[in-house]
Amino acid sequence: MSKSRNGVKASLFGVLGALAVMTILMVPAYADPIVKPTSAGTLNISFETDPATPNPGDQTELKISFLNKQNAVQQHIDYRVSMTQGGNAIFGTQVTHTAEGAVSVPFQFQSAGTYQVTITVVGILFQPIPPETATFTVVVGGSSTVPEFGPIAGMIIAISITSVIIISKKAQLHI
Repeated sequence: MSKSRNGVKASLFGVLGALAVMTILMVPAYADPIVKPTSAGTLNISFETDPATPNPGDQTELKISFLNKQNAVQQHIDYRVSMTQGGNAIFGTQVTHTAEGAVSVPFQFQSAGTYQVTITVVGILFQPIPPETATFTVVVGGSSTVPEFGPIAGMIIAISITSVIIISKKAQLHI
């Protein structure tokens, strides 16, 4: 361990620097959309919920994007959305058209559990096609939520503050 000109060990600065870099690099974790092909493979469907882990009674957005083979948004889609829980129909829409190729369907889950969301495509660019489906699973009220600041972030902050205090005392800095 080398000493700097003011007598503070260089390794303390290294630790502090590493902690600072780790703190900056920590980014909140969000769930990525799930992309699945339709049953006949004509389109890919991107699906996610907002929030990523819905809770019963909270407003949830079912975010759906219809993607072509190049994974670009496909415009002018005729589709229907249905939802089941344990084989029981919970929710369903009539056939609807989206000009933009992406929709957000508001829904409020009434109870915790596992739900199946099925998206059925029946038309592309104003042309009917045989129905193609993609099914996604949504877990409501699960305990897998990602806290904004988890225990590791708290530990890093505590260590950083402690390190600053130690270094300032050893370097005889007055804050």
